[in-house]
Amino acid sequence: MHEAWAKESVRSVRFDAGYYYGKGRSARDLAEELVGSWAGKGVNLIYFYAYNRVYGARYRTRYPGNVMEDYGRQDLLGHMIRAAHQRGIKVVAWFYGPQHKQVWETHPEWREQTADGKDYRPTPDAYQLCASNPDVMKWWLGLVDEVLVSYPGLDGVDIAEPQVDTWGDQACHCAHCRSEFAQTYPGAAAAGPNWRQFRAAGLTRLLLATSRLAHAHGKESHLTTVFTARKDGGLMSFATVRDATGLDLDAILASPDRPDVVQAELIWQQWAATYHDHATFTPEWTRLAVRQAKEMVGGRARLVAHLEVTDFGTGALNGPQIGTTVAAAVLGEPYGVDIYDAHLLDNTEDAARYLQTAWLRSQ
Repeated sequence: MHEAWAKESVRSVRFDAGYYYGKGRSARDLAEELVGSWAGKGVNLIYFYAYNRVYGARYRTRYPGNVMEDYGRQDLLGHMIRAAHQRGIKVVAWFYGPQHKQVWETHPEWREQTADGKDYRPTPDAYQLCASNPDVMKWWLGLVDEVLVSYPGLDGVDIAEPQVDTWGDQACHCAHCRSEFAQTYPGAAAAGPNWRQFRAAGLTRLLLATSRLAHAHGKESHLTTVFTARKDGGLMSFATVRDATGLDLDAILASPDRPDVVQAELIWQQWAATYHDHATFTPEWTRLAVRQAKEMVGGRARLVAHLEVTDFGTGALNGPQIGTTVAAAVLGEPYGVDIYDAHLLDNTEDAARYLQTAWLRSQ
């Protein structure tokens, strides 16, 4: 690793406060303790999971439909920003978008639906709202705007894993989408190329409006998404992913309102488990994947390699595996490296030593 990379790059962790409940620490004490620990590991940016899509806000909010977790009532986000900025560390608020259990329950007309009229629930904790619905757009931008106004010290906003469909043509077939599609493409089938471009356009509008809003507040816009691997180890094209999920990253990056940073989820153990292939998908695969992701983004945004310590059926990464994975990512020369999640990292033996070797020391 070049020493210049360690000085200039993003070295971030993702923080989910849900893992820290029940430990008897106030929001102020928790922020001081964790930020001090991460600073010692070389972290210079924290992605703060601001609104848990199921349980609520980790910040103080009065926005219609929002609820607060206990750490929200204690203003954990405010304490985290102060503790981080005192150490020269940036903080970006991270949201899953657009998902929100409380609004999903109170506005059933905003829910994504399948072709047979059922609510689209790919997982039990999914509360996906239709990005094409203008009422959802208005509400969503208000949600993000409240955070930016209430916390002017925030350095940016990140939208994580936005999609219309997990994979396929199941969503969205809500009344709004059916009506708009029929007017835009009379007689076209709601499962063909026109349909896939139509639903992707709605999500693109919402994400670009979010990015534009962040920029209007003088903050950075970040977008985090899976860069899906093929069985041969290469990455699927943006067009393939667009048609399968509704996320059109090529269209987003072509806009002047594009995000400043794209976080590419490049998780070798995920694909090793998916394809039952531990020869192709190893820590070394990360280096090759970072380089291909950079080519795909083409300089239109700064690329950060998002890595995970999480168990994907192959076991959570241990200290040495964290070190080799991060080192491989650095050799791909991304703008930065992000690790999910801080809780697992903090509780993995020797993780700090291997991590510092991988992203701080020149080799």
